[in-house]
Amino acid sequence: MSITNQCILAIGKTGTGKSFTGKAFGAQNIIIGPSADSKVNEVTVHDIGNGSFYIDTPGFDDSDKDDETKRLILRTIFDKDIPNITTILWFTDPNNGATVSWEREAKFIESLADNFTGNVWDNTIIVTKGDKIENGPREAAKKVAIEKYEEKHKEPLNGEHDLLAKTGDFAIQLFESLPTDSDISETDLSSDELNERHIFKESEPERILVGYKSLMEEHPSHPIKLNFIKARCSKCPEYTDPRLAVPECHTEAEFSHGETENTHRGEIIHEHSDNLQDYHSGSLKAYHPDSCTSVHPGKLHDDKLDRSFGAWAVRLLTFGGVSWKISGFWDCCQNKLNSEGCKKVYPCCKNDNEGCCQKYSCCDNGPNNSGCQKKYGCCNQSDTSEGCQSIYNLCKHNVDESPCSMICKECGKDSNTEGCKQQCKNCKNAQTENGCIITSHAFLPN
Repeated sequence: MSITNQCILAIGKTGTGKSFTGKAFGAQNIIIGPSADSKVNEVTVHDIGNGSFYIDTPGFDDSDKDDETKRLILRTIFDKDIPNITTILWFTDPNNGATVSWEREAKFIESLADNFTGNVWDNTIIVTKGDKIENGPREAAKKVAIEKYEEKHKEPLNGEHDLLAKTGDFAIQLFESLPTDSDISETDLSSDELNERHIFKESEPERILVGYKSLMEEHPSHPIKLNFIKARCSKCPEYTDPRLAVPECHTEAEFSHGETENTHRGEIIHEHSDNLQDYHSGSLKAYHPDSCTSVHPGKLHDDKLDRSFGAWAVRLLTFGGVSWKISGFWDCCQNKLNSEGCKKVYPCCKNDNEGCCQKYSCCDNGPNNSGCQKKYGCCNQSDTSEGCQSIYNLCKHNVDESPCSMICKECGKDSNTEGCKQQCKNCKNAQTENGCIITSHAFLPN
């Protein structure tokens, strides 16, 4: 079986054989021994050829750093764009472990597959440092697996179902590490005989690899899918897979205003302080509503018979055929009756003065009319003029008055109203800034 397109993740305490095994799998630049101490806090992805990787991880020596170790491992896998883990090699040392620490490491293995629908233990091999397979790590893993199963499925696990039925066991004792007083070190056992006793030589890594490959044979058909997602935290700027998020977040949020200033409320507008008033722009003048005409103011005298001596003589001589008359006239001007009037007057008032009525020159309305135009009493400007005073439209204060309010520069509201932005109660910084304290995130569902 060749190792092709696989990702092998090695976890366990420092000194349990993770780096040595990586070299057996083909990791070229892996460091083994005391000189590797400077690398214990790093996650290293080794290319072992054929599209496969061996991931060497920090040791589980400090329980306070489990979450950070998990985040570091997953972040490295995410950055390398590795979608699946094919095999988890869990390195244990019966001489340097206890049930509590094994349960902690088992919980870590479970947590790596939080978004995986399958059983992570089907792809796990428990590697024991020594020539005997100890049951302690497996029992610790069973307990954790059952708890995780029941938490996930909300029902108890069938007692006959073994979640670790497909979990492999591989014990390995290096021949070169045997005690000097060991009976085996002084025998002439063949490599096959040594391997049957779980003892391998450093000079024969291919034999070690055969043992691992036999246990990994079915793993590529059901890899552990990491199913990276992106979610946004409601308390800080984290937008990533919750498993990759840095541990620092913010505490409970509170609303606050930003920088404030003493000012007036609203915008400057121009308006008039007084109401509009009616007025006439022109003056009153006298006028006659009727047109001027000519009349005779005197008495009318009609035509009459001429009774003078001469007129009588003519009538007698003509036997009345000719009768002289005196023509009618107006006694005011002695003009004939059909003559044009001798005096000009207005029919409306029979006078010839400047006028019998009054009206405004601007609109021809009478004196009782309130006005044909409007103006503001405060400045005598027309109704279309811009306001004569500059004030703030909300507080109505004049621009030259002292500020009346403490206003938030960001939202324009009074500083004693509810804040316009959220901030952390602990550090008072905006929740868009990095977290200030190690606390749980509040990731929103997609």
